[in-house]
Amino acid sequence: MQHTAGHCLGVGPGAMTAVWQMLYQLFKRRGAVAALEFALLAPTLVALLAFTVNFGLYLYAGLQLSNAISAGAAYAITNGQLVLANSAGCASATPACLTVSSFRTNISTLVQNAVSPSVASPTVYYNSSSSSATDTDGIFNSCYCPDSTVAVASQTAVTCGTACSDGTQPGSFVVIQATSTYTPLLLNYSWLPATTLTKSAWVRAQ
Repeated sequence: MQHTAGHCLGVGPGAMTAVWQMLYQLFKRRGAVAALEFALLAPTLVALLAFTVNFGLYLYAGLQLSNAISAGAAYAITNGQLVLANSAGCASATPACLTVSSFRTNISTLVQNAVSPSVASPTVYYNSSSSSATDTDGIFNSCYCPDSTVAVASQTAVTCGTACSDGTQPGSFVVIQATSTYTPLLLNYSWLPATTLTKSAWVRAQ
């Protein structure tokens, strides 16, 4: 006579069914607990992910703005010695030179196109003047000891040839000011509100 494994162990079919039901209920309960745990943790995980994404975008926006200004500053350092006050002088100059207006326009174009997406048009000061409307021979020919703690337009001319307080010689300077708007990707989960980033660079031109 043949005996089943269950009969050999003294366990009938009904008992085996009860065991499987108990195991099923146990796994069912564990699944319910896991679902509850996930439901409780999900908002925290989403908030953490949103924070990571938004903070990364914030840092990226600041880095892009810094890179754009650096491109303009590099141009100012390289070409600052070529600037003359008027276009008539530049037309006949050897080697070629730049007017203040052209110099400012070139810097602005470089800053805007240095990164993608492009940066808004920056404000470019040559000495204490930020546009051709306020460019004067007096401002162009004056010497300055630029001080970043003082507003650019309020910089005071000093006597040329007299050393500045830091030991450097006075001369001309360029200031590039640019802004970029940061907008969070996930507004409902961001501790960083939409804001305008502002950066500037000060460069001795001559």
